[in-house]
Amino acid sequence: MLLEAKNITKSYSDLATKLEVLKGVSLHVRIGETVAIVGPSGAGKSTLLHILGGLDAPNSGKVLVSGEDLYAFSDEKRAFLRNAKIGFVFQFYHLLPEFTAWENVALPALINADTSQVRQFEQKAKAVLARVGLGSRTEHKPNQLSGGEQQRVAIARALINQPDLIFCDEPTGNLDSQSSDEVIKLLLELNQQNGQTLLIITHDEHIARLTGRTVRMKDGILV
Repeated sequence: MLLEAKNITKSYSDLATKLEVLKGVSLHVRIGETVAIVGPSGAGKSTLLHILGGLDAPNSGKVLVSGEDLYAFSDEKRAFLRNAKIGFVFQFYHLLPEFTAWENVALPALINADTSQVRQFEQKAKAVLARVGLGSRTEHKPNQLSGGEQQRVAIARALINQPDLIFCDEPTGNLDSQSSDEVIKLLLELNQQNGQTLLIITHDEHIARLTGRTVRMKDGILV
């Protein structure tokens, strides 16, 4: 078992109201699985992913990654574990516009590196970009790339530290149908080649059918 969520709850409140987003969600994901979490907007899918990835703490419940309780750690240690074991691909690519493709990809690796390692990680980033079909675009900046190419850069960035687990939050939401198919095909190929576990948040039933298991979510619970 790579990922375990145990009775996760999450709510937000102001002076007048309380919004329960997650109402006791439990989920298990095994090493090498491809899992889609499907549901309508407002079901709590993205909130769940952020909690599973250590980006947002639950009100109650536990998240275990390789048996380690994410929220038993300090913020610093959780960030270190997240950087080492988890890659993220979002609907919005979150690329830094002033950086080239390889510089964007190398960022997660450079966080804990010293200046002597920059050249090493430049070479590694360019190799990962070549692997996702962008070997000729390594020096291009985001505004010089198509939407599908920018998402491939984001996927390469998620792969740079060779994480055990890749989270994808509506990874094709901003893409046309051809680019969407190419991105999903790439993610599934990477799963087959590397054995990396893939968790995809989507509302697209076509994408869900391509994964090994589909989990459905509605009104903050798994149904």
